[in-house]
Amino acid sequence: MSCIASISAISATVWLAASGPEKPLVIGTEDSFPPYILRDEAGNLSGMDYEIMIEICTRNARDCEWRTAPFSELIPGVAEGRFDVVLGGMAITPERRALVDMSIPYSSGGAAEWFVGKPGAPEPSEARISVEAGTMQETWLRKEALDFRSYGSEAAALNAVASGAADLALGPFNERPDLEHLIFGQGLGTLYWVEIPDEGTGIAVCKGSELKAMIDHSIQAMEADGTLDKLYNDWF
Repeated sequence: MSCIASISAISATVWLAASGPEKPLVIGTEDSFPPYILRDEAGNLSGMDYEIMIEICTRNARDCEWRTAPFSELIPGVAEGRFDVVLGGMAITPERRALVDMSIPYSSGGAAEWFVGKPGAPEPSEARISVEAGTMQETWLRKEALDFRSYGSEAAALNAVASGAADLALGPFNERPDLEHLIFGQGLGTLYWVEIPDEGTGIAVCKGSELKAMIDHSIQAMEADGTLDKLYNDWF
């Protein structure tokens, strides 16, 4: 069932639920994009985005149920109704806004994205490029009609370069201590960069969902009372 169909079904039966508790929000995220989202040493979800969503749930007295999935499944998952909310360092882009509703941004976007490869690797226009599926980097490569192959994770994209299956990997690889063993530890380095601007980092919900207004209001309140600044300073 699509999320639009889910909204229609909920609206048609809202009188049945009026006297009962609200269902938990099902939140989808990838768990390997620090400092936005990660697994801590105890194996629990952590990160700035995790704390932001917990704060939103608390402020709105909503129970939240977390589920993890590959990044490529997050936007399709919320569009199809498998998740109510998805987040995790998710850039707001026109392509994503065409599929889902995005919240107002809670952190500013960046523009510089890096190509990682072995010394002497060809320039992007001549290279075989690996990239994580579902990312804005993948969208950019497709628009530019470059030679690329999509992989299920950042680690898989970087390992493709190390193994020789690709010449370069494109992604948000700058200042990523969690990936150093896959980059410098495998003899790779940052070789080229490109500007891929976005509209900031946000939270995605189904098109037409009332959750957007709730989330936007919470982000505005967290910005006004200093919560967002504190969380940013804690994690960056």
